[in-house]
Amino acid sequence: MAGKLMRAVQYDSYGGGAAGLKEVEVPVPSPSKGEVLVKVEATTLNPIDWKVQKGALRPFMPKKFPYIPGTDVAGEVVEVGPGVENFKPGDKVIAGLNVGIGGGLAEYCVAKIEVTVPRPAEVSAAEGASLPIAGQTAHGALICAGLKFDGSAPQKNILITAASGGVGHLAVQLAKLGNAHVTATCGARNLDFVRSLGADEVLDYKTPEGAALKSPSGKKYDAVIQCASSIPWSVFEPNLTPDGKVIDLTPGLSTMWTFAVKKLTLSKKQLVPFITSPKAENLAYLAELVKQGKLKVVIDCKHAFSNVGAAWAKCIDGHATGKILCDLVMAGKVMHAVQFESYGGGAAGLKHVEVPIPTPSKGEVLLKFEAITLNPIDWKIQKGMVRPFLPRKFPHIPATDVAGEVTEVGPGVTNFKPGDKVVALLNHLAGGGLSEYGVAKENLTVQRPPEVSAAEGAGLPVAGLTAHQALTQSAGLKLDGSGSQKNILVTAASGGVGHYAVQLAKLGNAHVTATCGARNTDLVKSLGADEVLDYKTPEGAALTSPSGKKYDAVVHCATPIPWSVFEPNLSSNGKVIDVTPGLSSMLTFAMKKLTFSKKQLVPILLIPKGENLQFLVDLVRQGKLKTIIDSKTPLSNAGEAWMKSIDGHATGKIVVEP
Repeated sequence: MAGKLMRAVQYDSYGGGAAGLKEVEVPVPSPSKGEVLVKVEATTLNPIDWKVQKGALRPFMPKKFPYIPGTDVAGEVVEVGPGVENFKPGDKVIAGLNVGIGGGLAEYCVAKIEVTVPRPAEVSAAEGASLPIAGQTAHGALICAGLKFDGSAPQKNILITAASGGVGHLAVQLAKLGNAHVTATCGARNLDFVRSLGADEVLDYKTPEGAALKSPSGKKYDAVIQCASSIPWSVFEPNLTPDGKVIDLTPGLSTMWTFAVKKLTLSKKQLVPFITSPKAENLAYLAELVKQGKLKVVIDCKHAFSNVGAAWAKCIDGHATGKILCDLVMAGKVMHAVQFESYGGGAAGLKHVEVPIPTPSKGEVLLKFEAITLNPIDWKIQKGMVRPFLPRKFPHIPATDVAGEVTEVGPGVTNFKPGDKVVALLNHLAGGGLSEYGVAKENLTVQRPPEVSAAEGAGLPVAGLTAHQALTQSAGLKLDGSGSQKNILVTAASGGVGHYAVQLAKLGNAHVTATCGARNTDLVKSLGADEVLDYKTPEGAALTSPSGKKYDAVVHCATPIPWSVFEPNLSSNGKVIDVTPGLSSMLTFAMKKLTFSKKQLVPILLIPKGENLQFLVDLVRQGKLKTIIDSKTPLSNAGEAWMKSIDGHATGKIVVEP
């Protein structure tokens, strides 16, 4: 690696916060005796990182400027220094770097073998990089409290403050392994999360009870693992057992003063300032617990190398849930995508390209796609039918309906974390679906439960939401079935929107008449339609209900049909809800409004809402709504799926898989 350069983030002086960080190119370091050179895959931040920058540890740290911060890393050994026998190039490792020297926010770093351990295949780089400071601090503090992690010691009552943070969330789990009764404090939004980690009692620190640290069951604490900002000794003291101790993980001047006073007065109740002493065997033990599934690392957010400043600012803010991760693997990577560069061209106009993986902005998440579905609007944009509004610019990566896994979150995202399986609707202006990765707005991204496949989830955003909006807002159906029964006609009922509309209308207690091609009549009946018409027969073309019913609403998903065909089949106040309105629809809409006609044509423009998308996903999970898959095509053959969508005869949804 001699002479090679690497990307790194550094600061040149004390202060400055995130604005003081600079992205630079510096030489790749060489490992000295007893060191390994690691290609960094993940680095996590700790409060000590920004405190060093702030000057809280001057003149001891950093040892010199410029300084590359970050100490907790996971990656791959690429070179070993003299005397190294336990590691070889290619080994996956976890390492805790020296805080005074730093080096973690870079593509490569050197680590002492005494603080480097193998990373099991079952432990991700993100999980491993979370353990050196946070994990070992929690582990050491609980040993100081007298816990044994095999559960062999007598049960102790432990309080953990700031239990949703980096150290705190690991301390809760380790304390439970040590057979402790755990009371924990955190913010209101994290109460359920901390309970899920095993805490027996959880206090909202902003309530009077939480501020007083009082156990809801009246217990006194044998030890307090103090991970929060300063709390006066007078608050701790009445909650401790006669020999109780407060173990302060971020000791300041007041802590040291109280510690000295308690020692000098021979008080049985003690305040213990705690400084982590990293040991490879303890780090390896924690990695083994993660491997066995006994310890879970929670990632608050993941930031690409190019967006380290956002991670730094979040760390300073102090309200992260779990660990803040900087992902070095994604830095500079490209992805496979399909785009078009001008209007027209159909499938032949699509081009397979390699483009940079996007970075999520504020309120966005980066997704690794598992399934994408196509909608007619996708090829209509290419055809120029929505110009000059869409696309926003060329080249354009089409498609908006996706399902996948969150790999990174942008600033301000609180509802998702890396690893979450989701369904999302991308912005039509930006597109981005026909690719391996893409960014989605948090408010149009929803959790996808294990019972819902990626393909099923990806079918829902445009098609499912359109059917839902047409039936609930325009037709007035209540999908809990509580409203009066309406007669609903769904045209093109075997298509993307249509097959959802049939099922949702039945949930809304409607009598459903449906049209489709002859080959799909049995399918549409199986979805719940009461009457099915072959649209190519005279009765089907006339839209006449076999039972003679008049329609309170028509969810029109097919190509244009003259108003003269709809009108005699409508009830006196019936309406046609056109989900793909064209010029003739808009003219009819205007005419009916101007003439105060009771029978109306209503053009619908989708207004997507995250809560409605989550509602649909939950229906699929419950088995009340089914996504019909017409076909699955690999991204490498997206042109075939594109042609099928243009053809207009798909049964259900067309899925593309990266």
